[in-house]
Amino acid sequence: MSAVLVPAGGFRRIAVLRLSSLGDVVLTLPVVHALATAWPQADVHYWVKEEYADVLRFDPVIRHVRPLERDARRIEDLVSMSAELEDFDLILDLHGNARTRVLTFRQKARVLRAPGYRLQRERWVRARWSGPAPVPHATLRYAQALAPLGIEVTGSPRVLLEPQVEAWARARWGEFAGARPRVALCPGARHATKRWPEAKWVELDDALEQAGIARLVLSTPGERRELPRLAERIDGSPGATWCCESLSRAAGLLGESAVAVTNDSGLMHLAAARGRPVVAIFGSTSPVLGFAPVGQGHAVICRNLSCQPCTLHGRESCPLGHLRCLTSIDAGEVVEHVLQRLPGRDQDWTAGARG
Repeated sequence: MSAVLVPAGGFRRIAVLRLSSLGDVVLTLPVVHALATAWPQADVHYWVKEEYADVLRFDPVIRHVRPLERDARRIEDLVSMSAELEDFDLILDLHGNARTRVLTFRQKARVLRAPGYRLQRERWVRARWSGPAPVPHATLRYAQALAPLGIEVTGSPRVLLEPQVEAWARARWGEFAGARPRVALCPGARHATKRWPEAKWVELDDALEQAGIARLVLSTPGERRELPRLAERIDGSPGATWCCESLSRAAGLLGESAVAVTNDSGLMHLAAARGRPVVAIFGSTSPVLGFAPVGQGHAVICRNLSCQPCTLHGRESCPLGHLRCLTSIDAGEVVEHVLQRLPGRDQDWTAGARG
C-alpha cells in the first residue's frame, strides 16, 4: 500500500466507517484515537448503524456520530448518503463490505481500508490441515489501514459514557449487591453454536451464589425468553437481577462489575473496553481468528478441538451434532477463573465455591 500525501496542516475532516457489529465497532477505537492524536485539529466523523451508536457518542475525539437508521440501508439510500462524504479529505473504511463500498464509490478523498485476511480465516474453517498461522487480531488489522500514513496505533479500546448513565449503573448495582463482589453474566450470542448451554449458566450462577457473589445478567428480551431456567433462578435470588437495557446502560453496568463472564460476543469486547477482566467462553469460533478480548487479565476458555473453528461467525447448529466445544467446558472451571480475578479473592467467601 503506497504512502499517502498528507495535506499541509494535516487532514481537516476524517470519516471512519464501521457499520457493525458491536465488537468490531469497539475494536476500531484505538485507530480513531491514533488519528486524533496525529491531527488533533481534524473533525472525526464516525459512520455506524444506529443500534451501536451509543458506544461512540461520548468519545471526546469523535466530533460527530453519523447513525445509519434501520429503515435507510437500501442501496438507493446509501447512494444518496454518499454525498455527505464529499467534503471529507480522508475516509477510513474499516468495514469493506458492499454498503461501505457504495458509500465510498467515486469519492475524491483518499479511501484507506484494512486487510481482511479472508483467505487465512477461511483456511482455519475449511482447511486446517494446511497449517494456517493465527490471524492477526482485529485491532492490528484495523491499524494496518493507517500504514500509508505512517501512524502507529497503540492502546486498548475504551468506551466512555455520559455521567448520568454511569450514576444510574452504580445505583442499579447498589439496589441488590451491597458490598458483595459483583459479577456480570452475559449468556447471549447471535448464533447458537457460540452460546454456552443454559444448564451450564445455571450451575455457574449456583456456585457464584454459594460464594456470596452478586450477579447481574445482561441480555436482550429475546435471549431471556430462551433461558427460562436461568431467568427463574435469577428472579428468585435476592443477590441477583436480570437487566434487558439499552446498549449504553449495558455498558454502564459492565463497568460497575468486577468481572464479566461472556460468550464470544459483542458484550465480551464491550466489557473489556470498559476496563473489566473478562472470562470468555469460545464455542464454534476460536481466538485464532483474531477476536480475543483485548488487554491484560482476561481468561479465554477454548477447547481448540480438531473441528474448531467450524465457522467464522457462528452457526445455528453443530455440523457434527455434539457441540463438544461448549459442552466440555464445566462451570467449575469458569468459577475458578472468576475467583482468580475478583479483588480480595482470598477472603473466606471463596471457600463455598471452591469446596
